[in-house]
Amino acid sequence: MGKRMNLMNPFQIESPYEEIETARRGRMVIALCNAGILFSIPLIVVMTIVMLPQFTPAMLLVYGLCIGIIPINYLAKRIALAGKPDFGSYILIVYFLFLLAINSVVMAGISPMLVPGYILLLVVTGMILPPSRGYIVVVLASSMYLAVTLIRTHVTPPVIVPQPAIEWLLAFLGVVTFIFVVFINQLTTRDLRKALDSATYDLVEMNKKLELASERKSQFTARTSHELRTPLSAIMVFSDLALRDAYGPLNEKLRNALEHVSNSARHLKTVINDILDLSKIEAGGLEIFDEPFELTDLVHTVESACLQIAEEKDLSSSIWVSPKMPEQLSGDIDRLAQILLNLTGNAIKFTEEGEVEVRIEPQGTSKWRMIVRDTGPGIPEDQFATIFKAYRQLDRTASPSKVKGTGLGLAIASNLVQMMGGDIGVESELGVGTTFTVTLPLRLPETSDEEGAKVLA
Repeated sequence: MGKRMNLMNPFQIESPYEEIETARRGRMVIALCNAGILFSIPLIVVMTIVMLPQFTPAMLLVYGLCIGIIPINYLAKRIALAGKPDFGSYILIVYFLFLLAINSVVMAGISPMLVPGYILLLVVTGMILPPSRGYIVVVLASSMYLAVTLIRTHVTPPVIVPQPAIEWLLAFLGVVTFIFVVFINQLTTRDLRKALDSATYDLVEMNKKLELASERKSQFTARTSHELRTPLSAIMVFSDLALRDAYGPLNEKLRNALEHVSNSARHLKTVINDILDLSKIEAGGLEIFDEPFELTDLVHTVESACLQIAEEKDLSSSIWVSPKMPEQLSGDIDRLAQILLNLTGNAIKFTEEGEVEVRIEPQGTSKWRMIVRDTGPGIPEDQFATIFKAYRQLDRTASPSKVKGTGLGLAIASNLVQMMGGDIGVESELGVGTTFTVTLPLRLPETSDEEGAKVLA
């Protein structure tokens, strides 16, 4: 359901909620009109019995107003069906305001019904009119009440109805009012329940469509990534062979060009792998394994991949492992390395001078953590949550070298940490640096002869 524009005022756009609310008010007006026609029949019968002893012009006026309830309700119903429920509501409410006011002035003994009647009409107004338009009815009802009170102090009612008849009429009106209130309450409850059921159904259907679209997007991304990997691997292989002089000696200019091709291909492969991993995570197809590994293997992976790049940028870099850490842990070393490489790679990428430090240490007896600290430009505190969302980049954290990434590394790291049952946090100060802390459950290898890896997620 989209937004609908008002042709008279193109800047006034009706939201889907307003469309639903307008439809609800229209249904309420139609239901009230049907109820008004139904309840007016016994009222006309009672008024006929009351009027038989004295048939005067004043009583004829009251009788005519009571009979007029039927055509007025029918008119309001037709207007509501024509798509103008507010206009139909005004006709209905204003007519009943005048009906109560005139009856209170003409008939002696009816005035006790004026205040409850107006209160009931105001309640109905709140159900079928928006608040901004309901204020008009409140002002009109207050004015009529003051006018009736003023007239009653100076004018004697022309119709004197016997007290027993008045008591019977008031009792009848009280019973009818009670039944009407109960009916309106049930009607409102049923209408709200239907609206809730309809909204819930729409949300469920929309959620199904979104899930299907997300699944198709992930499938398309995965297929596309796999299709790109094959020619990319060929580019990398033949570039490496050429750099090794497999096809003959190369001059310096051609060698530099091939090195640029090889480096770009490796970077593109990293981007494709990140996209593929993220699509697997979103589709719930990424598995986290739990198997023994040497902590030194994790350290060597980071050293070989990142520290050389730090040296090329003249950055001081170090990896420190607490002596309290076990030599062997249980987990998915490939995904742990991916997390640490993403964090360390980002730190080196955005740090132009200073140092990058990696620390691995226990936290208590049941957890351990990996800490990556840099002296880069820092991250604004109000954007801490943004950096862990996919395809998000922070312009203010870009280094002077204008290095930019895909915005996937931290998103993948955050998702992997959550899948491992851990959490990731960030502390940063502009102009000082940033520290990322990954805290994970401490799992030790099981002393058993069972082969195979457990799947954590």
